[in-house]
Amino acid sequence: MAGDEQDAARPLPLSGGAPQGGHLPKGRHGLSRAFIASNQRERLLDAIANVVAEKGYAATRVADITDYAGVSRKTFYELFTDKEDCFLAAYDAITALLMDRMAKGLAAVAGGSWEDQVAALLGEFLRFLAAEPAFARMCIVEVLGSGPKGLARRDAAIEAFFPVVDQIPRSQPGSERWLSETTPMFVTGGILEVVYSVIRRGETERLPEYEEDLTRLAFRSYLYTKEWEAMQRAKEADAR
Repeated sequence: MAGDEQDAARPLPLSGGAPQGGHLPKGRHGLSRAFIASNQRERLLDAIANVVAEKGYAATRVADITDYAGVSRKTFYELFTDKEDCFLAAYDAITALLMDRMAKGLAAVAGGSWEDQVAALLGEFLRFLAAEPAFARMCIVEVLGSGPKGLARRDAAIEAFFPVVDQIPRSQPGSERWLSETTPMFVTGGILEVVYSVIRRGETERLPEYEEDLTRLAFRSYLYTKEWEAMQRAKEADAR
């Protein structure tokens, strides 16, 4: 109990710590207060994201996480098996927040064109990462060195985008003739490679600047073959 009482009394090292009175600032992200600091588990999830972003996954110790969160080591091991378990829980929580943000962005343009919908998805994705550089580095960069379970989580998160990116083009008549099953993998992978490079250069806040270019490239990846076929039909018509 003494350790838990000490946990409750310590200020939280989030956005400069908690002000007097125990009310936590919302910070730049505007995430729900529940995610940031409603209990010790959520404080630890926020802590590992920030510590891993600063030190790297391999160099991060449990002591670093508990010190950042203001939570005892005993409490940490009551909630998580080890550092990897905490990392995976944080990754799941962050990707769930991101997916929710993107779903809302997509819903706002539900009646729009495929290009409008891709732009909405990309815009939410890039703005979320830009506003949360620690989350961005953890989920895009550091997850690559987190081991087989982390890579499996990453693969699952990436694959979740495939049907979203693919659904509108595949609804077009005759699309089965010109769409490749590899296209959503190519588009998503290309976007992630650009995002990865920007984050690695320490320019995470600039990610929204890439929205227009990435949307155009994604759109072109789907339209190229169809456009080529249209040109061929035009040539054949001219030859008659």
